[in-house]
Amino acid sequence: MSSDIDYIVKNVDEIPSPALVVYRDLVERNIKTIGSILDGYDRLRPHIKTHKMSRVARMEMDAGITKFKCATPKEAALLAANGANDVMIAYPPIGPQIQRVVGLKQTHPDVTFRVIGDDEPSLRQLSKECAASGIELGVLIDMNTGMNRTGAPPGKPSVALAKLIDGLEGLRFDGLHAYDGHVSGDGEPRKAKARDAVQIAVDTRVQIEKAGIECPLVVASGSKGFDATDEIDGVTEVSPGTWIFWDTGYGESLAFPFNWAALVVSRVISTPAQDLITLDAGNKGINPDVPAPHFSAVNLEGELQFLVRNEEHQLIRIAPGVDRPNVGDVIYLIPKHVCTTVNLYDEAYVIDGDGNWTETWSVDARGH
Repeated sequence: MSSDIDYIVKNVDEIPSPALVVYRDLVERNIKTIGSILDGYDRLRPHIKTHKMSRVARMEMDAGITKFKCATPKEAALLAANGANDVMIAYPPIGPQIQRVVGLKQTHPDVTFRVIGDDEPSLRQLSKECAASGIELGVLIDMNTGMNRTGAPPGKPSVALAKLIDGLEGLRFDGLHAYDGHVSGDGEPRKAKARDAVQIAVDTRVQIEKAGIECPLVVASGSKGFDATDEIDGVTEVSPGTWIFWDTGYGESLAFPFNWAALVVSRVISTPAQDLITLDAGNKGINPDVPAPHFSAVNLEGELQFLVRNEEHQLIRIAPGVDRPNVGDVIYLIPKHVCTTVNLYDEAYVIDGDGNWTETWSVDARGH
């Protein structure tokens, strides 16, 4: 992260807290940075689960990004409504969600929609609904390359699924999806783990094509591995998401030059002891899903000790010798997990290059 960034908002007195603030110029910097890392945007299919905002999606499109990945039908609808013509929902449509996805295609017939799947009965049900509605959806096999969260086993089981999808009415086999969320570390060891995980999908692609089935796409990697797997012959696209706003969860372990572009404005609401402060950003204000340390503070010196955390309160012990903030003082928080932080808010206060809040952007696809 560049050291020349001043996160202090000049007219912060107009922003109620806790509040999500987005620094527009830093978002633009991050878009340029990922383009530099990947030598352009041709192989980038960014995941929008992090920002969930029409305005940010349009910034990505304006930069030349033409295809997108998302997690929910609501995010897919946002993309289609804002001009995206290639939308991949990286989540298997199950139960009533099938009709939501079918409805998206009916509403936006000119948009290419793709989903993922790893289960034969569910794929057959999806085929039935698509055929009955007179539409076609692209399907990528969700592959288990080591994370063990979802996905079909590599090799023969995935080849069999490809044959199934290729023969089902209303579905079009579009390729393989390989997420490497289990990759850890940094530097060359991290890259090696990411390459090993995705190579499993590339090898399966070869087997599928030997079986006589075209396998046009291998969509691989999130923020932990995109810079490594982009180099692999056979990987057609990479799909990181957190890079757009960045957070300390990745920023403290990965040496990418992205900037923290989304923070939470918080205020001190109580000082119960000389070394204690209580902030108004509790579980409902900033990433409720991560253990302490829940965030970094831009304008609090020294090591913070995270104590009691409730829905609307965060009790912190400040470091010895540090001047204790007063009630009402603004504290700028960098989330540990920005994706779940954004999802807590209906809107973001947008800060311009001069440090002023100038507009508000809707978190259009908040929820599901």
